Amino acid sequence: MKKITFRPPRPTDFEALYRYAKTIEAEDTFITLSPDEPLTKKAEREHFQTDLKKIKQNNKVITCVFDGKKMIGSCGVERQGRRSRHLGEIGIALLKEYRSEGLGKKLFSYTLKQARKKLKLTTAILQCMAENKVALAFYKKMGFKQYGRLPKANRYKGRLIAAIYFYQHLK
Repeated sequence: MKKITFRPPRPTDFEALYRYAKTIEAEDTFITLSPDEPLTKKAEREHFQTDLKKIKQNNKVITCVFDGKKMIGSCGVERQGRRSRHLGEIGIALLKEYRSEGLGKKLFSYTLKQARKKLKLTTAILQCMAENKVALAFYKKMGFKQYGRLPKANRYKGRLIAAIYFYQHLK
């Protein structure tokens, strides 16, 4: 590891973000990105531009993690709409070689604090694939409570698996 830094995304980060997203996609772990539906540069650029707008509108916070100039992870919280504007959905991903070193915990905690401060959220929500035992344990360790389960919610390696839903009231 070189120098680990946490910061919001900048417009100039697109190429680093795209390389990171393609690496995560190729891992084919329990996340939304899948090699079955390859991420195109055009679609990722549009998604990135949309995220930057949401950040400016105070509807999203994103923390990017860099090891030197290499993007190695990200965590984001997006405000929900209308009567649920006090809720934010959080998601996190780290490159495989940076997992299980405490970096995810720091990234997750830091991003939740940013969401409380900048978005004035009172509750964070998330969903996790039921077979992702490492993530399930992580979210519980981070103080999240399970509130639901939806069978056959996610396609993963040719099978349908359940989604587990969590929440945490932010202090």
